[in-house]
Amino acid sequence: MARPPYRRPYRDGRSRKVGGGGTRFLAVLLAAALMTGAFWLLPRLSGRGEGGPSSAAPSVSGGSGGLSALESSEAPDGEYRAVWFSYLDLADILTGKGEMEFTNSINDEFQNCTEMGLNTVIVQVRPYSDALYPSKLFPYSKYAAGKQGQDPGFDPLKIMVEAAHQKGLKIEAWINPYRISSAADSAPCAENPGAKWFVDSATKGDWVVQVGEGLYYNPAIPQVQDLIVSGVEEILQNYAVDGIHFDDYFYPSGADDSFDAAAYRRYRDGGGQLSLGDFRRANVDALVQRVYQAVKAKNPALVFGISPQGNVDNCYRSMYADVKKWASQPGYVDYIAPQIYWGYSHPQASARYDVKISEWNSYCKEPSVKLYIGLAAYRMGDEATGFSQNGDDMARMVADARKKSAYQGFILFRYQNLTDGGEVAQKEVGNLKALLKK
Repeated sequence: MARPPYRRPYRDGRSRKVGGGGTRFLAVLLAAALMTGAFWLLPRLSGRGEGGPSSAAPSVSGGSGGLSALESSEAPDGEYRAVWFSYLDLADILTGKGEMEFTNSINDEFQNCTEMGLNTVIVQVRPYSDALYPSKLFPYSKYAAGKQGQDPGFDPLKIMVEAAHQKGLKIEAWINPYRISSAADSAPCAENPGAKWFVDSATKGDWVVQVGEGLYYNPAIPQVQDLIVSGVEEILQNYAVDGIHFDDYFYPSGADDSFDAAAYRRYRDGGGQLSLGDFRRANVDALVQRVYQAVKAKNPALVFGISPQGNVDNCYRSMYADVKKWASQPGYVDYIAPQIYWGYSHPQASARYDVKISEWNSYCKEPSVKLYIGLAAYRMGDEATGFSQNGDDMARMVADARKKSAYQGFILFRYQNLTDGGEVAQKEVGNLKALLKK
């Protein structure tokens, strides 16, 4: 049977936004209030310029009074309510903009988050072996000033940390550890450490490997691990972030035996006995442990979490991420946030949301590891992937997740999908906000 399809579509056409985030977000909420009779929205706004539902899930009407079915949904203490700000969300308000314009925009968008009832923002500050902050290790991202290596003249991460904390939000720095580029339009500049290793005949094809149109760091290389951990330490040293966040990108899709043939041969020649798959998983495990240790060395109160694919078999066999181990043993992560991006009526029964949250809850055997659920805001109303047109899926999903023993919160992918969209998206935002107000 085919595996449930999954890769986070960073360039999904529906996720693009036109115009300012703050104004559009308020318009969405006002429309939701008028359409659903949700009069509870209005006081907060006045002060600011695949088939039917699963029988396992309560139904929530988008109309007035329809949330009564969820009144018994009790949030855990300190429920984590987060949203991802990908580099695409940030590019619209950052690339080529001045410091004051970016500051005003990010303040508006973080204010929108607080008004929705969220308490955490996860901002992507290292998408391509680059940085949205001044770094001694990585060049400025092209999403800062329009060209990789070009200084925008201000520190975007500093502004975001200050803005988040001023509004009572926690903020985590989201980095992609191994990805250097994914296509010609994200080619690294000459100062990028990945580019330097790729042009050096001693390290090309070993420390940095080309897969398709992309370049990737080889997780087997100790110097690669050192670079990534040093990058984490640099963020922790210079910014008062509340945590470090990885998503689902580890070994690249399509990495065949040649990807790390030289490194694996050195390992076997040195007496190593692991199979290639176990060798790769051990490399990722080692990095995850080192990042966890670096975070805790800075401050035990800081968190390190990972959001893997929702299909655990893909994680293990394609990404070489042993997420079951991380969720069942101490010393790897503080939380695991599977991307359960399928609805209650997905045509493949094993991929349905209610089935998946139970599956992932069973993996969280280590009491110190919290379960957060990654929710696909970008798929609101998409019947092909099991979502409905009722406008209540996200609220239902949070309510159902709250019944699981390991559950402690959720993350929405991604910010612009909460501000854009038609009637269904407006109902989804309104109904979720209503649930979070209870």
